[in-house]
Formats: sequence, structure tokens, C-alpha cells
Amino acid sequence: MSNLERRYRLLLRVLPRWYRQDREEEMVGIFLAERDDELDLEHSWPGWGETGAILGLSVRTHLAAGAALTSVPAKVVWRGEIVRALGMIGLLLGVFYATAAIVNVVAGFGRPFQAPEPWWRVLELGPLVALPALLNGRRTLAKVAAAAPAVLSVVSLGQPEYALTWSVFQLPSLVTFACLCLGFHREAPTPPARRLLWWGGGAALLGVLGGFAAGVGLLSVGLITVVVRVVAFVRGDFVLGRALSLFAVLQLVPLLFLVVAGSEVFVPAAGLALLLVLAAVAPVRRQRVRA
Repeated sequence: MSNLERRYRLLLRVLPRWYRQDREEEMVGIFLAERDDELDLEHSWPGWGETGAILGLSVRTHLAAGAALTSVPAKVVWRGEIVRALGMIGLLLGVFYATAAIVNVVAGFGRPFQAPEPWWRVLELGPLVALPALLNGRRTLAKVAAAAPAVLSVVSLGQPEYALTWSVFQLPSLVTFACLCLGFHREAPTPPARRLLWWGGGAALLGVLGGFAAGVGLLSVGLITVVVRVVAFVRGDFVLGRALSLFAVLQLVPLLFLVVAGSEVFVPAAGLALLLVLAAVAPVRRQRVRA
């Protein structure tokens, strides 16, 4: 075995085992076709284009949608659906934050000696563009728009006095944004528009509340997570239930920060944190995979 072939096989290990068992030899043969120069076989490396293609294929196979690939294990289908559901939950959370930001700015216009809002706050409105774009099948636009608040989070890390607080409260948004980008690959299905537009409207209404009382809005998001988690269990919705369990874990971080900081919402935050723990560890009824 040449060094080049060994490097190709090492690169292919990013693919799931079930996929490599059927395609590895074929793929290595294609990569090495017409590469018979001894110097090339000993000292060359996989190209950047090939590496990028393999990494993209790795995402699509690890988070399979169950349509474009054949012989996909059931657990892989479930994994992809859960990641996509978590990404959608994060996008709805972004709609909540964006609406709260609008209400906060509008409510502040009437205050005396109110400093002008910085221009970069317009980036907080990205999820309001991302949600309809994703439901319309325009995934690249949706991911770029959803990335706008994430850019603010990363930039804020350059300000030491705000880095810890900001990163703690933005953790759920950052993780779910990553799920949105990974889960909605080119072979993933487009989310159902009619149902999710209703959820988007609910997130916007909740954002209005959050714009006037940020602490209450944060607690409301956690409470709704618990309620919908119970509904998912009753309905036997495994995908939504598991996604909400993971989302509950993410929300525990900022809530515990409020508890430790001894804020004015100490008692409600502590009670909600306990409910979120129960939501995270509660069993989920698994549905059968449709043939």
C-alpha cells in the first residue's frame, strides 16, 4: 500500500462505518485512477477539493435524511432528524431574540437622554430573514442570515468584561446554529412551512414579552420548553422530544448562572432549572421507522 493510498483511507475514516463498508474500495480506486507515478504515490496528499467533498459527504451520511442514501441505519435517520429539529428550535429562539430587540429599541425611544443604538444591532434581526428563507428552500441565505447574531457573539468575546456573561447566555443560540448549518445539508428535506410559520408567530409574540422584561422572557422560553416536552412525550414524538431534551440542557447553563449570581429571579430560575433537568432526563417514546 502506497503512502497516498494510506492517506486517502485515513481521510475516508471521517465517513460512517456502514457507508465505508460498501463504498471505500470503490472510492479509493477512483482517487488513485491514473496516478501511477512512484514519486506521486509516495509523497502526494489528497487535494483540498477532494478533502472538502469528503467532509461534506461525511456530514450528509452522519446526518442522513433517509431519502438520497440507501441502506441507512435507523439510528442515523433519527440522529439527522433530531439535529434538524434542534436547529429549527434554535432558529425560533433567534426569532424570539430578534423581536425582543425590536421592542427594546422602540420602547427606548421615549426615554430621556437615550443614547443612539449602535448600527450593528441590525444584525440581531437575521433570524427574521432566516426562518422564511429556510421554509422557502433557500438554505444558503437562511444560514447566512442566521449567522448574523452568531457574529455578534464571537465579536463580543473580544471584550473581556462581557465575554463570560455573553457567551453563557448565547450558548443555546450558538449550538443550535451549528445544528442548523449541519442538519440542513443539500439532501435534507425542507421543513413544513405552514406548521412552522405558526411556531414562528408564537416565538415573535413571546419576543414582545421579552423585549419589555428580559428575565421574564428567558424564563418563559424555558417554561414553554418544558410544556412542549411533555406534549411530545404524550404524542410519542421521539424526534421533537429528544431535541427538546438537548435544548433543555443548553438552557440550564444561563439559568444556573442566574441562580449563582443571586439575581432577582433567583426563585423562579431555580424552580425552572429543576423542571428543565426533569425534561432532559425524562424518557422519550420512540416511534417506529417507516419503511
